[in-house]
Amino acid sequence: MGRSLPDNELIKKADELLNSGKPIAIATIIRKEGSGPRDVGAKIIVTQEGEVYGTLGGGFFEQHVVGEAVKAIKEGKPKTLKYSFTGKEVEGAINTGLICGGMVEVFIDVLKPVPKVAVFGVGRVGGPLARIAKFTGFDVIIADTNEEVISEDLRKMASHVIVGNPKHIGGELSKHLTEHDYAVITYGEINADYTVLKELINSNVGYVGLLGSRRKVTEFIKKLIAEGVPEEKILKKLSAPTGIDIGAETPEEISVSIVAEIIAKFRGHEAPGRLSIVRTVLENLKQGK
Repeated sequence: MGRSLPDNELIKKADELLNSGKPIAIATIIRKEGSGPRDVGAKIIVTQEGEVYGTLGGGFFEQHVVGEAVKAIKEGKPKTLKYSFTGKEVEGAINTGLICGGMVEVFIDVLKPVPKVAVFGVGRVGGPLARIAKFTGFDVIIADTNEEVISEDLRKMASHVIVGNPKHIGGELSKHLTEHDYAVITYGEINADYTVLKELINSNVGYVGLLGSRRKVTEFIKKLIAEGVPEEKILKKLSAPTGIDIGAETPEEISVSIVAEIIAKFRGHEAPGRLSIVRTVLENLKQGK
């Protein structure tokens, strides 16, 4: 059985896990009738890997709650479960096999880290993109090769500011981003864009958006494949050109279309009118076109 943790330690651990980019579940005993292993208010933190902080009493009861918490994280939905400690079957309750004599209800809540949106290139599109992403609730990271183009307001709103050559930027972004985060390349210089793109495609980040023409996207995909990047990884992560079709023309409108696609992906919604041609390019390459 794990160690019972006071609330301040549990809160500190939850904050630590969320800040590291990990979703968690908090399982709390919310109702108790008769005898049970712990009282109302007892809680544990469970990670998606099944790590447990705190205790609900151990044994089958806690193991089952942990398993359900891991499922809840994967599904992204909270749930309430009822457990019987009466030694017999009770309708609507999970039989723990224990004979404490009571009934316990557990609420499992899912907490997700604030997703990050990293923007490489804070020029005409990148600047508005960073501001819109921040306004819609994302944690924003900005990166550029030129420190002078990063305005004071962008510095203040960003959680991280990364400056350096493209290889350095790609490496630093890879350290900060997880599978739940998003990166968008709006810099606009071919070699720099490709360098950062390749670093990000091979990192843990879940989404990489690339601003560019059809020709640019095609050439970048050809180069990635030639350099050994699996097609499945490209198809899964890359959105290029990034954004959805709203007839955008101005930098601000283009930024809105990109953030709209990110929001759709974050919410698990298939965005209509995606601009990305990645699938088409890969199919054409297979057919030798």
